Amino acid sequence: MMNNEQKIAEAKKVWQEHIQAWDASDLDAIMEHYTEESIMILNNSVVQGIQGIRNVFANLFKLFNDGENKIEPAVIQGEVIYIIWNFKPRAENGKSYFGTDSFVVQNSIITYQTIASQLYEKY
Repeated sequence: MMNNEQKIAEAKKVWQEHIQAWDASDLDAIMEHYTEESIMILNNSVVQGIQGIRNVFANLFKLFNDGENKIEPAVIQGEVIYIIWNFKPRAENGKSYFGTDSFVVQNSIITYQTIASQLYEKY
């Protein structure tokens, strides 16, 4: 059984690898921390498993590559990672979309991820 410091260290490592893969738009690398049991909740719709989550990230990469995204420093507490971000699509002349993500990391796997933003209602 891991203590809280170990959980935080594990979550930090997973976060660093996740954000490096995100920055590189590397679909294979980003999927390394998801399994068939992983669940993503995106604005009230639930996606489970490798293929579904992979499809979400493929679409996110296309969307986010066409604008500027600023991610605030992650808050990591135990096995939970929380981020706030702001995205400005090039096509929308300065309009900004606020969003949040939460991740639950267990045994180096992202078991749950939630994403909320009005951005996904539009795109």
